[in-house]
Amino acid sequence: MRIDLALNVHIGDKIYNCFMDELKVCGKRKDFADTGGFHRIVFETIDSRFNKVSYDSNDVYLSDLESETDDEKSWIEWAKNNRDFFDNFDHIETIKEIYKIAFCNGFEFKRKLSLEEMLQK
Repeated sequence: MRIDLALNVHIGDKIYNCFMDELKVCGKRKDFADTGGFHRIVFETIDSRFNKVSYDSNDVYLSDLESETDDEKSWIEWAKNNRDFFDNFDHIETIKEIYKIAFCNGFEFKRKLSLEEMLQK
């Protein structure tokens, strides 16, 4: 979630993790950088099992995903459909970064391949 959107999320609002599990915001804090401005927002949430979990604003989403990029939407769809994969690997941030790099590289390869096909014609 972008910082500008995270600023407009309030206690009691619903947000979602990468598995699209509903989370209720019960607290919100701004972490400040050494330069004085804040660099991230952390949400304290309660999930459907009443567990308290903290999430960085980069790791949560609004229900419509309208403001998210294509690679982020693809990541969410993949994570949601492959939840059992995360039973073996608990480094979601690392898996997310690898997935998004592969997603972008796939488009770059497809574009390169399309150009090569056009040159051959």
